[in-house]
Amino acid sequence: MKKQNNIALIFFSRNKAEEAKQKSWFKEQSKNQMLAEMLITRASTAIQSSGIPVYHFNEAKQIGNSFGERIANAYQAMFDLGYEQVISVGNDCPDLQNINWIELSQSLQSGKSALGPDTRGGAYLIAIQKKSFDKSQFEKLNWQKNTLYEELSQLCEETTELVELNQYRDINSFHDIRFLSRQKSFTKSFLKLIAQLLQGFKGIAIEFQIKSHNFYIFKDSPLRAPPIT
Repeated sequence: MKKQNNIALIFFSRNKAEEAKQKSWFKEQSKNQMLAEMLITRASTAIQSSGIPVYHFNEAKQIGNSFGERIANAYQAMFDLGYEQVISVGNDCPDLQNINWIELSQSLQSGKSALGPDTRGGAYLIAIQKKSFDKSQFEKLNWQKNTLYEELSQLCEETTELVELNQYRDINSFHDIRFLSRQKSFTKSFLKLIAQLLQGFKGIAIEFQIKSHNFYIFKDSPLRAPPIT
């Protein structure tokens, strides 16, 4: 059955406790949970204002062994409900409130696809047409490598015109949090919470790129580098 409103929005996000375990931004688990809750709340607020039906796929609703299987199954579930265009976002991009949801919806309704690139070769937003979706092909993409955006672009452009949104940084490491704390585009209340999390840290972050993974070494820091995922 075809939906009258043909667009659905997937919020692909674990709960704060599970997100904190997986990300390990800080040594202290209490800080990880606090940041996870902040990011989840911020993302949820942004997408609820979109005017698009939102479906939250937390860890209890995600089906599959790999990330690719889980995200592909989420898209398939939305297309099976009758939606013709499906958008997905996660909780780790704090800039979702900058998206023009009306323009994005119009692009999708005109038959286009859209991607939001992050700074590591991935995507913070994936908006595709049902006609572009091949479940088997979709789940086999290199979801946690820096070639993902290029692979998604090629996949979308095989059947549709692609709209590229602004590039934003996902918050996946302590280095990203430090970067976030220096941005002036966020509200004072949000930056104050970030500053509270960073209080007492005096180390210097040096970023290395090794085999498509980001490693962070903190000089004179009590914190450990984040694990490879």
